[in-house]
Amino acid sequence: MKVDLVYLSKHKPSFQWPLGDVYIVPMYTDVVVSNTKDILAKISADWLLFWDANIGIPSIELIRELAEKNVDVYHAGLKLGLQGLPHTLDYINPAWLYNKDAADDIENSSFRLSLRACLVRKSVLESIGGIPKGYWSLDTASLALGYKIIKMGGMLRYHPGLVQHTEEGHSLPLRDEWAFARQFFPKKWQVWLLLNQKGFRRNYKYWKATKEIKYSSLKPTLHSSQVEVDNVYGDKVSVLAPTLDRYPYLQAELDQLSAQKVSPHEVLVTDQTDVAHRQTINAAAYPTLAIKYYPQNEKGQCTAWNKLIEEATGDYLLFLGDDADNIQPWFMQKLLYTAHYYDADMVASNVIELKQPKRTINHYYYMSDTFPITLIRTALVKEAGNMDMFFNKNIRADYDLALRCHEHGAFMIFDSSATIDHHRAPSGGLRAHKARVITNSISKNSITKFAEPTSSEIFLVKKHFNALQYQMFVRIKFFDQLMVKGNLLRKLARAIVFLYKWPSIKRRYKQNLAIADAELKARGIYRY
Repeated sequence: MKVDLVYLSKHKPSFQWPLGDVYIVPMYTDVVVSNTKDILAKISADWLLFWDANIGIPSIELIRELAEKNVDVYHAGLKLGLQGLPHTLDYINPAWLYNKDAADDIENSSFRLSLRACLVRKSVLESIGGIPKGYWSLDTASLALGYKIIKMGGMLRYHPGLVQHTEEGHSLPLRDEWAFARQFFPKKWQVWLLLNQKGFRRNYKYWKATKEIKYSSLKPTLHSSQVEVDNVYGDKVSVLAPTLDRYPYLQAELDQLSAQKVSPHEVLVTDQTDVAHRQTINAAAYPTLAIKYYPQNEKGQCTAWNKLIEEATGDYLLFLGDDADNIQPWFMQKLLYTAHYYDADMVASNVIELKQPKRTINHYYYMSDTFPITLIRTALVKEAGNMDMFFNKNIRADYDLALRCHEHGAFMIFDSSATIDHHRAPSGGLRAHKARVITNSISKNSITKFAEPTSSEIFLVKKHFNALQYQMFVRIKFFDQLMVKGNLLRKLARAIVFLYKWPSIKRRYKQNLAIADAELKARGIYRY
């Protein structure tokens, strides 16, 4: 691998660089942007290492090691003061998984790169059009680069070994925050930002001052997920399939698991169906599967998942559930291929919700920020603490686990070509606990039904995010309830019904907030 050094200084480096050519670039934002474009046009190197002369000497051995991995960017942004930036995200996408920083002393997934210490694949930098223009500070240009790469399906990892010192948190010019908002978010979110940030007059000034920056709608286009897979892997996969009175769905799953090219190491089933209606699972009908069955009288999704996690003996867990369908024979093989190719800790599948409007599949990989039907290292789940029992009979247990895995440095990939169907069965599952009765989809198609913030959603956001992020999450959640599909008359009717119901909605919100706060306080993590 050839790695060219972009040395951010006015002077030559005091050390030898054996991995490629050296380019001296003064550390002024516009100069770095324009010179990088010129460098990309003439080099043959596989990688560029951007390096600030003031942070010491890069480790040749580490750079060699990182350049051999199937990752697009390694950087030291969290140590170099970019934690929590840009603040624009706190207002627009406050509870996004990658808006939460893991600790800066472990390798983890972060788009918050700094060009002062950044190893980036040349082909990726070319594909996205180089470093974004229009920013005053190099910090913001770096963040815009990282955000653009992650949204286009690039793989980014923060590595604490790149630099030895840690800097205090930086701040960005307000003008640059607005340039970031202009580039990455449509006008409705720019207006939302304008109305919710303090200092309307000052913010309006910079909103107008950045009007030359055009919005870019981004989607993954960097790494195709449509690949031929013929590898046979020796990893042991424990399939987790908790059920609650969904035997026909479960039987279809077992039939399809029997036909997998990579056979499960074991299929673990908890059964929380009422004893009077409980049916025996005929393991003999599936001779290629090692089925382990655990009846449970106590109901709850986390009770079920945690039992299976503790009983599992495989290298990986496949969180399948009991109402998946159309599990193609190559499904598990494809997930394992992706895990091995990227050395990923988790691979999320592309879940197709049946009886929902069909959507076009964009067959590209990207870094996952969800936890649907998922393959994940068993050791990571146990290290993260399994499922949190507060979510036992409510929504967001999976996202809470994803956030905790992220905190532990997990590398999580979404494999859009690993498709699987999901029935959203009308009974069983969380519906048995009257959770997920009104989904966002139902809310968007109804004038009278609203998806209000549950105690578990409030608990999750307060547990993982700061006060401003929580405040914005709640505002967006309630504002979203004014939206409905249909003509202007339906929208007006929706708004009227919402205003009429607001006193009761507000009362339920306060009740759910009290439940969440009580649990946080009991755990000693009540922060605001």
